[in-house]
Amino acid sequence: MSKREIRGRLLAMVQLTKPIITLSVALTALTGFLLSQGFFAKGWLGAILGVYLLSAGSATLNHIQEATPDSLMERTRQRPIPSGRVSKSIAIVFSAILIAIGILLLARLDSKTPLLLGILTLLWYNLIYTWLKQKTAFAVVPGSLVGALPPIIGWTAAGGSILHPHIILVAFFFFIGQIPHFWLILLKYGNDYEKAGFPTITRLFTSRQIANLTLIWVAATAMAAILPALFGVIHSQILSLSVFALALALIYSFRKWHGKSDHPDPKPAFLKINLFYLAMMLVFMLDALLR
Repeated sequence: MSKREIRGRLLAMVQLTKPIITLSVALTALTGFLLSQGFFAKGWLGAILGVYLLSAGSATLNHIQEATPDSLMERTRQRPIPSGRVSKSIAIVFSAILIAIGILLLARLDSKTPLLLGILTLLWYNLIYTWLKQKTAFAVVPGSLVGALPPIIGWTAAGGSILHPHIILVAFFFFIGQIPHFWLILLKYGNDYEKAGFPTITRLFTSRQIANLTLIWVAATAMAAILPALFGVIHSQILSLSVFALALALIYSFRKWHGKSDHPDPKPAFLKINLFYLAMMLVFMLDALLR
């Protein structure tokens, strides 16, 4: 095997883990950890690495589960398994190794709550959400629980209570923010999803109606972002004011996007919601480190 082929194989293996999404999951777990302790306390690296590897294994397993519909969609047919760059058998072994190491790292923590929440996240994504996607166009709503659990894993890994109001508010923000994110994907690739046999909101609503609903969910995301600033999760007054400014800017920019045409381009909106998500993570982490 040539060096080029080896690089291609390694790249395909990395792509199986959905690295950008997996990194985002690990960062939300780190956010929860820092909010709980306020600094990089003992066990932070093992906890975050455990979340990263468990998420990577879950993503790889999802590639295996959806290999057939992926082969039918223009957006996904070049993924490693449909394109033939990685066999299902290799992907299964790779997924099992990642999940096993992730579970072992979480099991080494003082509290077993992060381990249980990690396993719950894996099962919710790969069993419940993946199954619901084939049954209902609104699977993203219960599926968004997957985005809410990683910060709680980080929080509990640092010794925080799973029922503490602060982490519940943070998790609520990450839960709500998943919904407009995914609906913007459907606004752009809805026809592709239909070809693969998935029930989609593009069959139920026009592009204008989807844009209307997305605007409502974006407003809800902005409001969910403000709650931690109002109820003491964020201690810095400057950072709290920054959250209010970011939330208002998000609503304003989406209102402009929404009013442009009957078929608004989802690409700039998708970028804005992701940047807002990233900005909120940075605010949470910076506030925790500045205490």
